[in-house]
Amino acid sequence: MQVEYSSVLVRFGEIGIKSKQTRRRMTHLLAKHIKAALTEHHVTFSDIRVEFGRIFIVSDEAKQAAEISAKVFGVVSTSPVVETSADKDEILDVGEMLARRYFQKGLSFAVDGRRTGDHEYTSQEIRGLLGERILEGIPELELTVDLSSPQQSINIEVRDERAYLFIETISGVGGMPTGTQGKVICTISTGLDSPVAAYKVMKRGTIPIFVYFDNSPHADSKCTKIATNQAQLLANYVYGFDVKLYIVPHWPDLEDALQHGPKKMTCLFCKRNMMRIAREIAIIEKADAIVTGEIIGEQASQTTANLRVIDEVVTDFPILRPLIGDDKVDVERISREIGTYQFASEGVNCCDLPPEYPSISAQLEAVVRAEEKMDISILTSEVKDAKVVYLRERR
Repeated sequence: MQVEYSSVLVRFGEIGIKSKQTRRRMTHLLAKHIKAALTEHHVTFSDIRVEFGRIFIVSDEAKQAAEISAKVFGVVSTSPVVETSADKDEILDVGEMLARRYFQKGLSFAVDGRRTGDHEYTSQEIRGLLGERILEGIPELELTVDLSSPQQSINIEVRDERAYLFIETISGVGGMPTGTQGKVICTISTGLDSPVAAYKVMKRGTIPIFVYFDNSPHADSKCTKIATNQAQLLANYVYGFDVKLYIVPHWPDLEDALQHGPKKMTCLFCKRNMMRIAREIAIIEKADAIVTGEIIGEQASQTTANLRVIDEVVTDFPILRPLIGDDKVDVERISREIGTYQFASEGVNCCDLPPEYPSISAQLEAVVRAEEKMDISILTSEVKDAKVVYLRERR
């Protein structure tokens, strides 16, 4: 008799510690997103059910369903499982068959398990019984027991009248289901930082609205495409909501700043205008916050003094900086994990206007005084002229 995976066990994290009402809402939203993800990737399933602390997917393509579900925000991990009754003998039979099929000869193993409900055995007893069964029933594999750091393992999860056995656990992206928080304006560029910042905030359940500031003709012709690719990759994590990208023509206000402001403050004028534009789009989109990829001290405009100058232009929306205290190596690691590094590593120049000696500790009063000579109404025109691209549409 062959054992085949027939279901997927989906685990979630902090959703489980929410109040009963909130937990119910979030788990059903997560199940809805999992359903959308499987449908989009053409993975068949017959049922998705929510139980206390778990979601189960019934699918003949359990391995693929587990891999796809692991990439949905809110999922901590998944496992393709063989489902049986909670009968002790059936659990032992299926466990032995799983070991015969998947265990490698000569390696150490362990049996792990947990149980909820009333049964004729304890969790420790069923683990021990299955371990003995495997050792005695499959001597040709020459297995040894190692409970501290086994090279392979079988897991049992017994839940009332049903039991689930599995070999593999696939790490999920974690976080909270998309839509448990509101919309956020995520500034996006061609670099490493802003996509990672957006990802970290999206992971907490927010719905991103991406904004790219196009510096043409002072940018490489590839820049818009690279930024769009980064935003598209991130948008693919979102299910059940529209995801937009605003491509804003940024050169008109930059030109105005260059004509009327001190050269050393160019980047500050640029960043302040970016925040003003992001604020206008936040109002249009009914968003709750603005997200940037700034890190303290990484660039001249990102000193603590200059961040204060930048923040002064937006007082009615929080400006979130998820990377503010991170090291660059940590940002690079995450960008590799989520896939945006492939685009950021192209190393194109998307602005050739930064001054040779930028201000690193600008005085707010001096910046405001210089801006009095500029035409801030240009920003409203730039928002109106922005190209809006739908990266994702509600399904």
